[in-house]
Amino acid sequence: MCSGLEGSYSVGLHVFATFLILFVSLVGTVMPMMTKYIRLFRDNPFAFTVGKTAATGVLLSVSTIHLIHEGAEAFREECVYSIFKDYDPYYLLFALVAVLLMQAIDLQLAAIAERWLKANRQGGARGTDVMIMGDCADAGAAASRGTDVADVNSVKIAREGGGLSGKASPTSPKIPDAPETPSLGVESPDAEGYGDTLASARTQWTRSDASCSQHNASDHSDAACGVHGHQHLAVQVPMDMGSVRRVISAVCMEFGVTLHSVFVGLTVGLTTDSVLKPLLIALVFHQLFEGMAMGSRLVDANFSGRLEVYLALVFSFSAPAGMAVGTFAAAVSPSAMSGSGFVTMMAILDSLCGGILLYLAFTLLLGDFVADVKHYCADGLPGRRTRKIALYASLWVGMGLMAFVGKWL
Repeated sequence: MCSGLEGSYSVGLHVFATFLILFVSLVGTVMPMMTKYIRLFRDNPFAFTVGKTAATGVLLSVSTIHLIHEGAEAFREECVYSIFKDYDPYYLLFALVAVLLMQAIDLQLAAIAERWLKANRQGGARGTDVMIMGDCADAGAAASRGTDVADVNSVKIAREGGGLSGKASPTSPKIPDAPETPSLGVESPDAEGYGDTLASARTQWTRSDASCSQHNASDHSDAACGVHGHQHLAVQVPMDMGSVRRVISAVCMEFGVTLHSVFVGLTVGLTTDSVLKPLLIALVFHQLFEGMAMGSRLVDANFSGRLEVYLALVFSFSAPAGMAVGTFAAAVSPSAMSGSGFVTMMAILDSLCGGILLYLAFTLLLGDFVADVKHYCADGLPGRRTRKIALYASLWVGMGLMAFVGKWL
């Protein structure tokens, strides 16, 4: 990188390599995303978890062997700026800076998301209180007329099309004119088990509304009844911080892996033909494994709409884009991307990207991996030892394969 290209350089070979890497990157990224449409993976989520665990191992090798080590080698180049020659572990320093910056960004994004979820939860709870107070008012009216409270609420369940089937939540809007909607989760009053289900509904609503009817019968205000209704029936929106953290991890990983792929492509684009041919095989597996790791994290984050597809395309085009820029620069001027400035920039960016991915790798290793082991390998579960071995094996295989590719790339 200090002296520029030395040897034969074929633009056609580099263009072919660019499209080959684009295809492999797309295949690697799409493979995990297709598991959502394959019945085997939908019915057996553990199979996807094994692939996701292998992706964590891939990330460990990419961050250390493919990035931090590359940064160390770049800092040892003769043409690097002299200011970086008086302190050997500069590559580790930049990696640690990236780790601490990632931690600060991660915690700040999580705090913002937590405040948003808390506000959303409170708004959902207020909407629930409105419906509960209306139910209490109906219960009070029934008590004043001497009507059985359970009968009133049973009719209300049937009218709203909700009941115990779990298809309508207390915060859902009421569904008018739904005579065909099965109340209480059964098809009709003649269906088997209807009497038992109705009795269960009577008992549940009688317990929850007993305090409301008593307060109305003794001339208490609706506000007091609303308080009791909130205590018994309000359903708060769950704070799913786990999902938020998976989204944050996926976005941060997208940034780190994409930036890394751009510079890998740039480096490959600036290699001669004799170096490119063996390097291309390693790059194919490199992008395939990285694409699978990226795709599994996008699936795990469960992005809505087309965002998942856009992020997959951004990664898939990153390495080919770097290769295209490198090929164009080499065709115009073989010494365009060389010298002290270029080498120093590559050394710093490799170290920073390595720190970013190292933080993400250990976050997933100490978070997701531990949670998956506890979920699938808990005491008393059948086959838990086999599943634990599978999880550890996939982690080590992912790490080992990417480390092996690092022999050439």
